[in-house]
Amino acid sequence: MALTGKQVQGIIRTHRSKSRSERQDWDRWRSWYMSEYWHQSNPGPTGSGPVGTSNAAEDVNFETNYPYAFIDTMIANICPQNPQVTVTARREKLKGAAKFREALINDTFRRNNLHSLLWKTSTSTSICGRAFLKVVWNFRKNSPEVFAVDPRFVFFDMSAAKFRDIRYLVEVTVLTRAEFTARTKKQGRKGAMYNKKVSDKAVFGGYPSFLKDQSRDKSYVNEASRDVYKWVTVYEVYDFQGEGRYYHFLDDVEEPLFEGELPYRYIRNPFIHLTFNENMTDLAGLSDVKLVQSLQQRLNEIDTLELWHAHTSTPVMLVNTSLADNPEAIMTALQDANQPGTMVAIQGKANAPLGDIVGQTPVPSFSPSFSEMRARCNQVIEFILGIPQYSRGVVGVADVATEVALADTATRTRNGRRIKQVEDVVNSVAENIIGLYEEFLDPDTTLPIRLTGSKEVMKASRESLMLRPERDPTENPLDFDYDALPYSPTENHKLIQLQKFQQYLPLLLEAPNVNKEKLIIKLLDLLGMQDVVQDTPPAPPPGAAPPPGMMPGMPPGMAPGMPPVMPGAPPTAAPGADSVVTGGLPPGVEEPPPMPLPAGGPGLPVK
Repeated sequence: MALTGKQVQGIIRTHRSKSRSERQDWDRWRSWYMSEYWHQSNPGPTGSGPVGTSNAAEDVNFETNYPYAFIDTMIANICPQNPQVTVTARREKLKGAAKFREALINDTFRRNNLHSLLWKTSTSTSICGRAFLKVVWNFRKNSPEVFAVDPRFVFFDMSAAKFRDIRYLVEVTVLTRAEFTARTKKQGRKGAMYNKKVSDKAVFGGYPSFLKDQSRDKSYVNEASRDVYKWVTVYEVYDFQGEGRYYHFLDDVEEPLFEGELPYRYIRNPFIHLTFNENMTDLAGLSDVKLVQSLQQRLNEIDTLELWHAHTSTPVMLVNTSLADNPEAIMTALQDANQPGTMVAIQGKANAPLGDIVGQTPVPSFSPSFSEMRARCNQVIEFILGIPQYSRGVVGVADVATEVALADTATRTRNGRRIKQVEDVVNSVAENIIGLYEEFLDPDTTLPIRLTGSKEVMKASRESLMLRPERDPTENPLDFDYDALPYSPTENHKLIQLQKFQQYLPLLLEAPNVNKEKLIIKLLDLLGMQDVVQDTPPAPPPGAAPPPGMMPGMPPGMAPGMPPVMPGAPPTAAPGADSVVTGGLPPGVEEPPPMPLPAGGPGLPVK
């Protein structure tokens, strides 16, 4: 049963109300990530504002951006630098189509800069607990387009067991008056979608406050834009119940601006949900910053108190005026003595020791427990977020390769769930891309795509991709499997590769089907010595003896023991084998005796 306008407005009001405290947390955590920790919402450890004072000129609050450092490191361990998928066909006749699909998907990944989008989405997920990617069809470019969507702009049915089972999703869009007017139906206007009667009820004003970051002085739209434009909020509603419906609504207006079928036939939900931590109650997710926020607070307080101690521990010079002949001159000279090597004349009473005339206050020592507490807090953050020390550049010196390899294994074990979640997102993006091509790719259009891992460009069409013209939108196509390539942060670490190369080199050298030349090239590549490889082997000098086992005049590549092939003659088989041309000797023809190997051939001593 489709949602009514009254139900939609109730959903919008409920989500806006219930998410108010959540959005305040997001605002605070975002400000921490952007090095804005000591805000009004985070007073100094000794009171409101600067530590120990209300004078901004004496602000000694110290901030270390731990959230950025740890989140950035963690994401580097889970997000692939070059996301790719492999496509496997489940039927033999579809293997060619799988190759084309794989190339098309990975080419679309590159054109949409999917790595950057995954990084952005993962960062938002780590801060807010959840984030979204959206895959849509760009009619102007005639290709799919992928967007990262801020979670503050999305309301959805969090009570569902899985995201694919949600009953509704609402995306908040903010339009200028010109953008909104362009969508409104007018007589003779083509492409407009909004009902003129309903659009007349739109109220234009400032940028919606619930979409602003309240912990900062600026919002997602800069001040100049907010002052110039008038805005209206439109809610795009996806109703996934039954056959599914798609609406656009204004605030507090129960009649829709637009109503129709879901935007895409083969992609029921264009949004892809990402979360790293389950909150055990719904699909809202749990923020990484929330998990370590108390530790972040303690660390900045420790650093601030240490800086405050340095500011307040500057020794004060003391002058005993009763023992000095001219104490004012001494104090002035000491105050001006701010350069190394400065000499100050001290004139005191007769027989008065210098130490009795001039002195300074003692400097209190800073408790070592603060440093110990800082190290402990860092260790706990690493433990909670699963961040190894090597990923921050901390490794031993005994066996770096082994240590990094072991740390990588531990990282993949600790962050295995997060890596798998990112891979699932990549797979979903791939499936949505194919679904959009399946719906919108014109039969007469060919797409130039580059094969994965090469510079070869080929043409793809609906026929080569085996895109079906019609299928049940609810059908789960099982003809192809889409699998993201596994990612490891050390997969390109040359120390690891060299260690593996050394381990398996004896076996590779003994294997008869291993190309030894390519093996050497690979080794030189790992060593950074590609420049020593020649494009073509040097020609032997005139009069030089042929290589061992090669007869004079034998063409390169011919196996020893095979007779030379005369120009125009048919190819012959090796001694004792069937004829290559006929598949055997003609009846009645005796097989010639095998030709003896020349002296010095393989396995024979030179006589």
